[in-house]
Amino acid sequence: MTALSSNNIATALTPCLEITVSEDSAPLDAHQPLLTHLYFGDNNHPNTNCLSIQTSIEVLGSNLFAQYWFTDQKIQQAKYKNVHYAFNQQILFGHIQLRYSNEDDFQQLTEQTYQEVFECLKNTGCTHLLRTWNFFPEITKITATHQQINRYELFCSGRLHALHASGIDHKIYPAATVIGNQSDCLQIYFLACDTPGIAVENPRQTSAYDYPVTDALMRPLFSRGVLKVWGNRTHFYVSGTASIVGHETLHINDVSAQLNEAINNIETLVAHANDQHQTQLNAQDDLLYMKVYIRHRNDVPHIKQVLAARLSSTTPRILLLGDMCRDDLLVEIEAFYQA
Repeated sequence: MTALSSNNIATALTPCLEITVSEDSAPLDAHQPLLTHLYFGDNNHPNTNCLSIQTSIEVLGSNLFAQYWFTDQKIQQAKYKNVHYAFNQQILFGHIQLRYSNEDDFQQLTEQTYQEVFECLKNTGCTHLLRTWNFFPEITKITATHQQINRYELFCSGRLHALHASGIDHKIYPAATVIGNQSDCLQIYFLACDTPGIAVENPRQTSAYDYPVTDALMRPLFSRGVLKVWGNRTHFYVSGTASIVGHETLHINDVSAQLNEAINNIETLVAHANDQHQTQLNAQDDLLYMKVYIRHRNDVPHIKQVLAARLSSTTPRILLLGDMCRDDLLVEIEAFYQA
């Protein structure tokens, strides 16, 4: 159950958006318009009737994890430059993937990619990013052309330059995930709307955009979580969350303690959303799924043990092989709440 102030969101004017998850490789029968089909792992049944996206990251311990994003309004598909997207006047889900080689300038590549994303949003009128997912290889690698600056910092800089150039007034940053994968591409997919969501910050953590970085042009631009009402549904998009309190990493070299701390951060964020915005999200019952990014394969048994103790046995979760933006982080999680 959820109650949000009518002064903040006009729920009667927003389309419905509902997400289901599946571990079955067979296509899900769509009785409503399907905004996107998002899947991880091998899939022998790509959905040709909607925007179908395969995430370029390895699944640990299962073959498939799929999400189906349904709405109640007609959806069109289109392409703008390298951005493939599904949309109507109020909602948009997009995907862009550009190949990367070590000879490329990664900051420039990121800037180009996000420029195309922002141009696409301006063309459709859905200019408010709610949630982004970003995957690229060797996330903490120090590059030869930018001494002492790693690829994650170059990504942040390129994204920020593109935002400034877009002319879009972003008073609310999206919830975001940025993870190192095993591909040779920069892959970004994203959810946007014609009206903004509500940003929620975690009182246990320094806001990412206030991190004490040496160069303001490399500041991470994301909210810890974003609330959005879709018809009679409330979504809470929780960003990639790690064992960070304030702005410092805790429990170095202890993956179980890091995962417990990350879950503590998410539960605190949910409680803060309820306190600040009159939501009634339940940290367990309304958790639709959790994604867990793991640096080392041999940590999987420890991860599963913590998840079994902290999550309901019925909560879908997926384990993915990926690197975090700091070398001392062993695990990162993201959560999706639907009430």
